[in-house]
Amino acid sequence: LEGVVLHGVLVRVQYWAHETGRCSGFFMCMREEEYARQLRKPEGSSGIDVALRMNQLNNLMYTQCFRMFPHQAFNMLEIGPGNAMAATSLLQERPEISYTGIDYAPDMVAQGKLQLHPFGARASYQLGNAELLPFPDASFEVLLSINTLYFVAEPEAVLREWARVLKPGGMMCIGLRSKESMENLGLHQHGFQLFESASLCALLKQAGISSCQTIEIREPEREINGLAKPMFSFICKGLKAE
Repeated sequence: LEGVVLHGVLVRVQYWAHETGRCSGFFMCMREEEYARQLRKPEGSSGIDVALRMNQLNNLMYTQCFRMFPHQAFNMLEIGPGNAMAATSLLQERPEISYTGIDYAPDMVAQGKLQLHPFGARASYQLGNAELLPFPDASFEVLLSINTLYFVAEPEAVLREWARVLKPGGMMCIGLRSKESMENLGLHQHGFQLFESASLCALLKQAGISSCQTIEIREPEREINGLAKPMFSFICKGLKAE
């Protein structure tokens, strides 16, 4: 059992290793298909552990998106926040921001509500479907989504739906791991849709999100089946047409 500081919060994450009885490696000693299922919809104690692991692995993408956010006050929506630890960091640093999170994993919504409770009316989190958002048109100035687009059946339609709830001129910031990195992890075998930055920018343009800016991120190597594999992620940021 190891202690890890994530966004100022000390948490404990358990890892296993088949050879030593101690946890290590990307898949946390789960079967690959079980890990993929928990990434898609974290639930139970294993899902909570996977979400904590994702806080670590997604930190670079969150940090990059946060740097690109507007300097003035804004109302934001995050799709698929998991346990909402990244949101707590942002809300602590930016007291002028109002935050809404939506996720379809009930256990993550419960965890996230606990994290966001200290922020009162500034922050809310609800159970819902990213493919049919329960918000009026033009509700938010910023929309954020990190490592969620893999799971939707029709990304073109979903991005149009996400663009619908953005105000004209609003920012959409999406973070994903590269196609090569996801293939190294083997997750393409479990129904994950894979993207490159150019293909995502093209989809964003079709959805009415223009001026797509991409940032490539080289991440620390990950141990997969005893081998160190290079990992890359990218951020695509664009603005809804006025």
